[in-house]
Amino acid sequence: MRAGVLLLTLWRTWALLAGLADLATGSCFNYRECKTYGSGVVQPFNGSAYHVKTSCSFTITRFTHQGVQCDITAQRVNSSGLVKRLEIIINKVRTIILSDGDMTVENQRVSLPYDHTYQHIFPYGAHTRLSSTVLPLTVTWHDNTRGIDSIWVQWHGDKISGMEGLCGQLHVPANRDMLISTSVMQDGTCLTEDSLEDTHRDCQRIMSISVPCLGSRTNHYYHLCSQNAYKQKDVNVTCAFFRDLAHMCGPGTSTWRDWKDLTKCPDYVCPGDLTFQELGHAFIPTCSNPTPRVCEQDMTSTCVCPTGQRSLSLVTM
Repeated sequence: MRAGVLLLTLWRTWALLAGLADLATGSCFNYRECKTYGSGVVQPFNGSAYHVKTSCSFTITRFTHQGVQCDITAQRVNSSGLVKRLEIIINKVRTIILSDGDMTVENQRVSLPYDHTYQHIFPYGAHTRLSSTVLPLTVTWHDNTRGIDSIWVQWHGDKISGMEGLCGQLHVPANRDMLISTSVMQDGTCLTEDSLEDTHRDCQRIMSISVPCLGSRTNHYYHLCSQNAYKQKDVNVTCAFFRDLAHMCGPGTSTWRDWKDLTKCPDYVCPGDLTFQELGHAFIPTCSNPTPRVCEQDMTSTCVCPTGQRSLSLVTM
């Protein structure tokens, strides 16, 4: 037991020192990222994004690193494609997030911020983030009143062999068909279908202004957009794609400037008196922490205090 506590203490100390060193150079940890959003768009760790239409449970990523097992799975609602259940198992600790916002750790309902020996869960901008203390890994998601519309996994460590799931492997280009066949859990009660598409006016509009950003990838992203929006009536699904594209292109591009006017996507809803900001610090200033850490990695869609005010609540970092 003492050896385990010592290893955990050494890990946290190393992470803190490494983080301070990176902050001194103006950046945070280098990381690799995998995302899934909308009705089934997947951006793997390595390779081109693709679309999966399934109501079956699927593995986002699964691996073992230095004896610690990680297994992240999800399941979408068949009618909309929004995720209704996200399950994260790290070091045998099971965290379940449901579409209604209910969250349990080891079958116990929890609220934010939540601290555990092996993980922390806290507000991260307009999202929620789970940060592991035993793996260099974070899982971040955004939920609305109907389900989870976006999930992203960030790996801040070295190369791992034997990774499974729709995210693929860190340094091997993704093979869409192989990843789907090995990651989607068919059980006879769910359905996996071909990703169909039709003409979608908002997809046409946003792609017309995104050519300078996407270049040769424009046609590929148009098809992804059309697949994501196929027969969709839920604005949370279509807007998840448009928002991700805008953030990928970034400030200063026509996509960033005009995407909301073209698509009429609403801002995220923020709690209390906080106001939404499309790009800002994930950690808002508080009375106890007026200058939270700032690095490129922590710039995201966020909820901020009214001008000149600070939150009275503590910020979990």
